[in-house]
Formats: sequence, structure tokens, C-alpha cells
Amino acid sequence: MFFFYQDTDFSFSFLHNCLINIIKRLVKYLETAIEMLGDTGISAELKAIYDFYNTVQSDFDYFKDEFSLSCPDGCGECCAHFIPDVTQSEALLLAARVLFGEKKSLLQERLKASYPSKIVCPFFDLWSDHHCMVYSSRPLICRMFYSCASSGKDGSLAFGGCRFCKESRSISSEELSSSDCNIHPMGDYGEMLEVLPGNSPATELLPEAVTKAINRIGYALNLLFPENSSLIAEDQGA
Repeated sequence: MFFFYQDTDFSFSFLHNCLINIIKRLVKYLETAIEMLGDTGISAELKAIYDFYNTVQSDFDYFKDEFSLSCPDGCGECCAHFIPDVTQSEALLLAARVLFGEKKSLLQERLKASYPSKIVCPFFDLWSDHHCMVYSSRPLICRMFYSCASSGKDGSLAFGGCRFCKESRSISSEELSSSDCNIHPMGDYGEMLEVLPGNSPATELLPEAVTKAINRIGYALNLLFPENSSLIAEDQGA
């Protein structure tokens, strides 16, 4: 149970520390993956997608601050009935999270239990922070939802709000265009993602894409460490 105080300094400090802990956990599993994979193309791809997410996330955060947008506490409806399509780079970062991060046995079980007719992301969890078990490594489409403008039919900026939240608001193209915020539509970020090292415009549903990425990392580790086939078998914090 969480208790909220009116002491804003305390609240800000608490939230800041939570964010720092999330970043530390992300960097830890990523550093482990890159260290083990060494000077390989996979390491370069992991670094590229991680740096890309850091860059664009600041844009999304700024957009939400500029227009005072926030999701209702405990919502998660956008994740509850949705399986994202991901590129190879996005799947690779998620695979590294599943193999080297916290609670990896649980994540692997969730991934194996997913099937095409079950329209729910395997990493959706009602009781996790943000209802996502891999929030710090979530795909681009998840980051952009309710945090980014789109392009209208005439090419102008558009923001239609959230169809799951009655209290959400749309933003007119005039308001978007007159803002001091340097706004890019979703398509621009998608194009940036597609040209990352080792990536392409091709996408696949998250469960299949991440499973393939896990196998790719496993194959690389078997080549690098042929005498130790259990490098990714030991659980870390599950």
C-alpha cells in the first residue's frame, strides 16, 4: 500500500528515486548483455536502440508536459487488449531484458504461454508498475500512445486523445502548430527507428519477434562460449 503526503518535496524525491532505480535496473541488464556478447553486431544493435529510446522519450515527456497530458491512475486499458508489432531492434532489446533482467523465468513463462488467438501482450500485468513487466524496455508504439501527435489526412499535426479515457482531450492542429514545442508526428519516429543499425521497416507480433531474438542471442552466446551452454539458464531475481 502506498501513502501519499501533501509534502511535495517528499513526493518529488520519492518519484525521482523510483525513476533512478528503474534506470539502474535497465542499464544493469543491458550492460550484462553487451558485456557477454562482446564486439558483435548484436551489441551494437542493443546500444543503438537503447540510445534511440533515451532520445525520443525526452520528446514524449516534453509533449505531455507542454499540453498537460496524463493517464488516469491505474488505467492500462491501452495495453489490456493489444499486442504490439515490433521491429527487430525492439525485439532484441526485449529479448535481452527477458534473458538478463529481473524475474526472467516469469517473463519467459509469459512469453511461452502466449498464442495468436489470445489478444493480450504477454508482458501486460495488472499488478505491475504501469501494468507492464518490461516498462523501461517497452516498444516505440507503447511509448508514443497518448504522448505524441500524428499526421492528419492533410499532413497537418493531429492529436485525438485517448479512446479509452473519457476525460482525455484532443488537441487542435492550430494549437499544436502554434506551440513552442518542436513536435514530430508518429511517422517521423517510426522512420528513425527503421534505420537503426540492423533494423528495417519489417515488423512482427511481439511474442514471435522476441522469441526469435532470444534464439538469436542464444545462438551468438553458443558461438562465443561453446563450452558453457548454461550462460543464460541461471535465473536472476525471479
